Amino acid sequence: MEDLAVTVLEKLSSAAYKDLQIFWNLKDDNERMKNTVSMIKAVFLDAESKANNHQVSNWLENMKDVLYDADDLLDDFSIEASRRKVMAGNNRVRRIQAFFSKSNKIACGIKLGYRMKAIQKRLDDIAKTKHDLQLNDRPMENPIAYREQRQTYSFVSKDEVIGRDEEKKCIKSYLLDDNATNNVSIIPIVGIGGLGKTALAQLVYNDNDVQSHFELKMWVHVSDKFDIKKISWDIIGDEKNSQMDQVQQQLRNKIKEKKFLLVLDDMWNVDRELWLQLKHMLMEGGKGSMIIVTTRSQTVADITHTHRPLLLEGLDSEKSQELFFRVAFGELKEQNDLELLAIGRDIVKKCAGIPLAIRTIGSLLFSRNLGRSDWQYFKDAEFSKMDQHKDNIFSILKLSYDHLPSFLKKCFAYCSLFPKGFMFEKKTLIQLWVAEGFIQQSNDVRRVEDVGHEYFMSLLSMSFFRDVTIDDCGGISTCKMHDIMHYLAQVVTGDEYVVVEGEELNIENKTRYLSSRRGIRLSPTSSSSYKLRTFHVVSPQMNASNRLLQSDVFSFSGLKFLRVLTLCGLNIEEIPNSIEEMKHLRYIDLSRNNVLKNLPPTITSLLNLQTLKLADCSKLEILPENLNRSLRHLELNGCERLRCMPRGLGQLTDLQTLTLFVLNSGSTSVNELARLNNLRGRLELKGLNFLRNNAAEIESAKVLVEKRHLQHLELRWNHVDQNEIMEEDEIILQGLQPHHHSLRKLVIDGFCGSRLPDWIWNLSSLLTLEIHNCNSLTLLPEVCNLVSLKTFAFLTAYH
Repeated sequence: MEDLAVTVLEKLSSAAYKDLQIFWNLKDDNERMKNTVSMIKAVFLDAESKANNHQVSNWLENMKDVLYDADDLLDDFSIEASRRKVMAGNNRVRRIQAFFSKSNKIACGIKLGYRMKAIQKRLDDIAKTKHDLQLNDRPMENPIAYREQRQTYSFVSKDEVIGRDEEKKCIKSYLLDDNATNNVSIIPIVGIGGLGKTALAQLVYNDNDVQSHFELKMWVHVSDKFDIKKISWDIIGDEKNSQMDQVQQQLRNKIKEKKFLLVLDDMWNVDRELWLQLKHMLMEGGKGSMIIVTTRSQTVADITHTHRPLLLEGLDSEKSQELFFRVAFGELKEQNDLELLAIGRDIVKKCAGIPLAIRTIGSLLFSRNLGRSDWQYFKDAEFSKMDQHKDNIFSILKLSYDHLPSFLKKCFAYCSLFPKGFMFEKKTLIQLWVAEGFIQQSNDVRRVEDVGHEYFMSLLSMSFFRDVTIDDCGGISTCKMHDIMHYLAQVVTGDEYVVVEGEELNIENKTRYLSSRRGIRLSPTSSSSYKLRTFHVVSPQMNASNRLLQSDVFSFSGLKFLRVLTLCGLNIEEIPNSIEEMKHLRYIDLSRNNVLKNLPPTITSLLNLQTLKLADCSKLEILPENLNRSLRHLELNGCERLRCMPRGLGQLTDLQTLTLFVLNSGSTSVNELARLNNLRGRLELKGLNFLRNNAAEIESAKVLVEKRHLQHLELRWNHVDQNEIMEEDEIILQGLQPHHHSLRKLVIDGFCGSRLPDWIWNLSSLLTLEIHNCNSLTLLPEVCNLVSLKTFAFLTAYH
């Protein structure tokens, strides 16, 4: 709540808002609201310490609700300021005159002024009540200060798991046994949450000997809902078929007579009949096939095992201390401080050998200003609060959460909107945090996304995230959240977060963030239901019942405060023009809507829109012209039918993500890219054969060389005339030279020149080079000159 109050105060003090105060004569109202919010903010800490009192708890909830409403109001002021700026730059005088007309000014001022006074009255009532509740001013403080500026992170990856060598050796002996008599054998790994069952399974799964021993290797996160069809889909890697008979047959065909390794991670099902149904489908694997089941339940182990279950225990004292000090100290000199080491050993004893608890507490201390007094305080004061709890590991994790700064608490709690076992894409998560306004503005010149990266790395280093995957450019791509951490995120969220499993969504008064697992039919109960800021449809099952009705889409138009809208894989055919009414929208994800052909032109009126995701909209043909300049991320990968790029794209100078740029005869010029020097990540240029008529112009333009943050570049010609040598292609490729320091991955596909340009050999940071369907090349590239190269693929199509 502190962050929300700070946000409101910052907006009340912003230059744009001050201009509007004068324009609508609201200066006095502004000062009064600032004073009231500042006065209430001063007692937050005291109120939170007394939150076990029902009246104080209600006071905090009411305060949070009115601060959300105040933030929405001030956002409306900001939008009006943006509209004035846009209108001022428009040559249509009549529109300007209409906007600035006296009647327009009076009507808008009355409406906003009325809302402001209503919110001020609620704030006044709350301020009066604080005296009745005997809430006192207390400065925001933390006994152990958060090390905000630290640029290093201490976390142990799955490759650095400590103390599980014997367990790994035991499981490997089962897996690699050439004398196995069963077609399929099952090995359960059993233990309480946080012991490292999944980490151990990962160590074995990724072992080189194990990888080479099996023809097929598959990993499925089962969780508490034992859905045989979904598990089968995950094994097959395809969700197209909805009929169980077809799914069953596909699964049998995939594994038939092949020696496979399957990990069923985090299994809870104790219904033996359900297990036997799945097991029956898996029995057609080749001799020596193995299934590893990780579970917290001994009953699950009893109904599944063919080998004796491996009962995982806590780390011994020596291994616990080794893990703790590795995380808590990193490379720091304090590890030589004998008194500090002694305090650390006492702290480790409280963690009962549980790796997740050890990592979490060690990471927490690493992120603080280290010192004997801090560690002593933590051992004596903080751990004493835990003794009253029965569930030690959960109380340890809650303790770690309690010590997070408020801005990280919000980012962590937001993850409760996603299902247990969900694979988070790091880039997407940061974009969502930005859209929600969770990222504090930096005092330096860093992008808000860079600050978001620090937030992510801080949470990862403190074990709030785990299981990271690395992309081709060497950066973190995805991560997951431990089940206990996911439960913690659900526990710490208030009434404003709601997750719904069914199709009818009855929105409560204070709901701001809503996630649905299945349907999206909204049934608002009152006008206050239209306060939603976020609506996610998370990982829907791909079948005919997910088709989105137009009536459902239109119901969204009433949600005028929505910041984030995620509607993935719903077979949406059309987005209505009424989307312009959702003027607060910052983030729209319409990915995997494979019948969507275009977007309404009114989407360009969303002046706050930062992120537009259209990945894998395979039938999307055209984008609206003159997309708004606020756009920062435009994802188009997998849009196979996109014919051309919209006019005005080159004016989006804040654009950081553009995954696809399509060229066609008479379409937008590639020169539109010239000014987009903030692009980073991945860029695919498609249809480069259409540049052959003006190849010299491309060579002189050098549209990519100034893009210092581009890491992944794909250059594609349509697959025609592949056996002819096209000198124009050599000129084009020479003109598409990227910045030589930033590029990590380069793909060249369909190029019809006889030789590659010299700039390729100067790409000092290149990790991956792929050359596809370049039949006219007379010389293979000398990859030995690429000092950082790890992967090289040269594939040629012959006709």
